[in-house]
Amino acid sequence: KKALFSQHDITFVTCSRWLYGEAMRSSLLGDRKVTVIPNPIDTAYYAPQDRTACRSSLNLPQDKKLLLFVAQSVSNPYKGMDYLAEAVNRMGDKDVELVMLGGKETGMAERMNTTRVHVMGYVNDADTIRKVYSAADAFVLPSLSENLPNTIMEAMACGTPCVGFNVGGIPEMIDHLENGYVADYKDATSLAEGIRFVTAEGNAERLSEAAREKAVRCYGEKSVAERYGKVYKEQ
Repeated sequence: KKALFSQHDITFVTCSRWLYGEAMRSSLLGDRKVTVIPNPIDTAYYAPQDRTACRSSLNLPQDKKLLLFVAQSVSNPYKGMDYLAEAVNRMGDKDVELVMLGGKETGMAERMNTTRVHVMGYVNDADTIRKVYSAADAFVLPSLSENLPNTIMEAMACGTPCVGFNVGGIPEMIDHLENGYVADYKDATSLAEGIRFVTAEGNAERLSEAAREKAVRCYGEKSVAERYGKVYKEQ
């Protein structure tokens, strides 16, 4: 590959600054042209919906602070459910409830000692997923390893502030205290502080607006296409 790449003027694209750093440290791409352009989402489709209507449609309570957790396999330890359970249980806030979206749920709900859990299972209908994002007060992604997760993009595009660990591309997506909270890695106490900030201490309207603005500006299809166009013009 190195011999092949040296014969051509190739620009490599990574979707996050974290992955860019990994590429630049590699023997294969360290001396090549590498740029960062995120993956796009449809921010016209993933947009804020009426929260009351969404909760009513999904049979979710209107009078609670709802945290959304999404994973294809909820019980996958790399998705950090243990840290989320510890953080929420430590908070002990009766007004906070958890919405779990994903497959292979294996008793995780029982681990939330002080918190009611709404287990929605695996959902592949985009309209329902959009409603779930809009119904939540915060999206929490306590993953232990991530690149540039689409779930954070989609949640932010729906105006839902996010909380996640300082790992991979997450800290370049979440602007700390502006559109969400970046918690210390593998720290349930810090994660609890982030959830508390987003759901109770921060300005909910400002956080929502900032999340939406960031998603459109950085991850909207038009924005990403323009950045690719610039790369082609410079070749």
